[in-house]
Amino acid sequence: MIKGLRTLCSRRGAVGVVMSAMLAVLSACGGGGGSGGGGGFLPGDGDSDLTSYTITLTTVDASGNPTTEVSETFPVTLRVEVKEDTFDAPAVSGLVVLATADFAVVSPANGQALTNSEGIAELEIQAGPTLGADTITVTAESPAETVTATIGIEITRTGLTLGHFSGTSFIANQIGLSNTDLAFRGTAEVRLAVVDEEGQAVTGIQQIRLSSACSLSGQARFRPLGDTSDGTTTLTVETTDGLAQAEYVSGSCEAGDELSAELIGGDSSASGTVTIASRDANYIGFFSSDPSEGQEGTDRTILALRGTGGPGRPEVATVTFEVLESAVVLATGDPQPGEPGYIDLDGRAPLSGINVNFELTNELGGVTLLNSSAVTDSQGLAVVEVLAGSVPSSTLVIASFEAQLESGASAPQSATSNQIVVSTGIADQNSLSLKAEEYYVPYAADVDGISVVITAQVADKFNNPVPDGTSAVFTTEYGDIDASCLTGESNGARYQSLIDTSPPPRGTCRVLWVSQNPRFPTLNASALQTIEDDGSYSCASFIGVDGPCPDDLGAGRGLRSTVSVTVLGEEFFVDANGNGQYDEFESFENLPEAFNDHNEDGVYTPELGPNCPPPSTSENCAAAGAEEEFVDLNGDGIYSLNVDPSTGEGVYNGSLCPESGDGVFCSRSLVNTRRDLVLTLTSRAFNLFVGIVDATPPASQDDSFSEGNQYRLYISDLYNNSPAAGVSSPNTPAANGTIIELSALGDCQFTEFTDGYVSGSQASVTVTEKNGEVGAFEMSLAVTGEPTGQGGQVVVTAQGPGIKARDAANATPPQPAATTRQEEVEIARFPCRVFVGDNDLVPGG
Repeated sequence: MIKGLRTLCSRRGAVGVVMSAMLAVLSACGGGGGSGGGGGFLPGDGDSDLTSYTITLTTVDASGNPTTEVSETFPVTLRVEVKEDTFDAPAVSGLVVLATADFAVVSPANGQALTNSEGIAELEIQAGPTLGADTITVTAESPAETVTATIGIEITRTGLTLGHFSGTSFIANQIGLSNTDLAFRGTAEVRLAVVDEEGQAVTGIQQIRLSSACSLSGQARFRPLGDTSDGTTTLTVETTDGLAQAEYVSGSCEAGDELSAELIGGDSSASGTVTIASRDANYIGFFSSDPSEGQEGTDRTILALRGTGGPGRPEVATVTFEVLESAVVLATGDPQPGEPGYIDLDGRAPLSGINVNFELTNELGGVTLLNSSAVTDSQGLAVVEVLAGSVPSSTLVIASFEAQLESGASAPQSATSNQIVVSTGIADQNSLSLKAEEYYVPYAADVDGISVVITAQVADKFNNPVPDGTSAVFTTEYGDIDASCLTGESNGARYQSLIDTSPPPRGTCRVLWVSQNPRFPTLNASALQTIEDDGSYSCASFIGVDGPCPDDLGAGRGLRSTVSVTVLGEEFFVDANGNGQYDEFESFENLPEAFNDHNEDGVYTPELGPNCPPPSTSENCAAAGAEEEFVDLNGDGIYSLNVDPSTGEGVYNGSLCPESGDGVFCSRSLVNTRRDLVLTLTSRAFNLFVGIVDATPPASQDDSFSEGNQYRLYISDLYNNSPAAGVSSPNTPAANGTIIELSALGDCQFTEFTDGYVSGSQASVTVTEKNGEVGAFEMSLAVTGEPTGQGGQVVVTAQGPGIKARDAANATPPQPAATTRQEEVEIARFPCRVFVGDNDLVPGG
């Protein structure tokens, strides 16, 4: 291990006679340099009237003890002491010192600190991703010159230990198992934890690799907890707050198995042992749970928090296990346990009258068993009921009994249930997402049948996916959209007919938006803002009277369709005391009835508006929102602000309103959670407009290009919307966006094109989405050239993308598929002028 190497270099004037042997040492220190712990050396040939400094470096741990080892858990303090390089060596205060390192991380990020009255400055040195020796270099400016000192450190791996927690006690190098005496084909929950040198669970993500003797031979498997797929022979899991879980499936393994866990990138491991009954021994296994749900290879039971349940949201689960003479060997196509027909399978021999004991792997928040044991019936089934607790959590039921062996002896066997999740199971306003496959829809302004996938993702207050079958309802300002979809069960009808009939992932469902009429307001289309010279045109970015503008022209905004989703749920609140329920005076987001926000001002305009920010006028904002409609959840025909009529204040609505507070300071009645997004219905290339602006302040409209000036070129449709944009990804950035090509003809060439590819007389760029911003597409360029008298021109062409393959047959009029771009169209042509001699111009053609 490399430690800090300290070399003392002579102070100027401290030695009267300099021996020739010393000269070699001083030369090794370097001009103005020094090494860790020693004084920074200043060469003797400097100005003797200028004061020099010495720097002394030390690194100490949190207790102030000298150390050179740095780890992720234990950073060190770099102590920099600066003194004048004089006989009495007074401290230098108020001096900025700079510390740098190759691999270590210096804090603060700028590496600078100020010396105090004692001439001492301190910085923190943290471990970087690279292990090994590193050198910290500290520099400071003295009146004479720059002074430098160095110190060596060793970056070591944090002393992480793998094991598991049993209650609050950490058991090192052992895998935690919910049960160790497994039936044939039995399962067990695997619990792991990673702690630092002080025994605290680590906060960063750590990866753990799981395997076993039987899994490596193909007999056993590991899978994520709650997953009912076949699993894998090795499984890598990641820690959350230092903890990780998985499930071990014994498969065809018999007698026993040795489980291993390895901390990836570390030197710690853990192990555990399970005993597995033979396939001919008595058997116990998980049969079913009610309620239950399962998609995407997972199966779970969701219970509502105690006191918050209701129709479709039970607080009690019924979990069933089976006890058989021996395990059933299932053939391909045979029903699984709990499925119709399974009980009647040949070879299934139930054991009745067997006493089965139950326990929970987690009792957090008061989740309890309503019975701790049961006796199997004539079908070999034993039933236990689980009552939800008052705190969100998850647990498993372990069922065990004394199995009879062929020898006549008995041995314990156990099995685990599916995952039981305790949560609200109700959509939360803060946990609802809505996104579109693309936001600038190619040709939707001109072509019917162009589709966009709209995805809703719904979770509850505790960010658990809502139960399968939760309904999401959609509306759209323009075009057509599937009316609804069911999370985890089914996507919208048109989505299924055109894309996929398989069920969506848990907490998610998708619908299809399709272009068609209407595309404009029915009553107030004249209030839409355009790029024409109508006497009121104003663009914040330049002086001009018309043309595409990179800024928002204000409401109403043409060819922009607001898409809304509503899900019956509850309002978001801040659980300040962490008790899992709403308490009086806690902050919450009050939700009035939902509506489709046509003018994008955030309020239901017919009742509360207009509320558009500049540059919208109140008159135009009101006109743009005049056709907004609300979702009348309470059916009274009046838009409700959801306030207490006696106080005028908002009221929290949600399942976490305690019964004692219902109707007093909160309400258990649900509301519509909601989200909006806006689709831009883009135009075909021949409906695009181009404007150029001389960027020389104050920027102003122009009608030609001249050498020596910087220009901005803007492209939009009549309503100032950008052309069809591609959706960027790491591999294919904006692959399907409109291609804008510029050609410089005659005397002109491009000298600068900041937004794409440029080569002399050709430049091109692919339009990308504006991240929700409103306004024309923008690019910058400049021109030059060699005047010949023939003049020059800049020609702008646009080539739109093809449409999605699924839309090619349904579009009206028919359109080429995505693999075929639209025909290239010239959309503008501008004169270009270049210099001749002393600032004379040759006009363009």
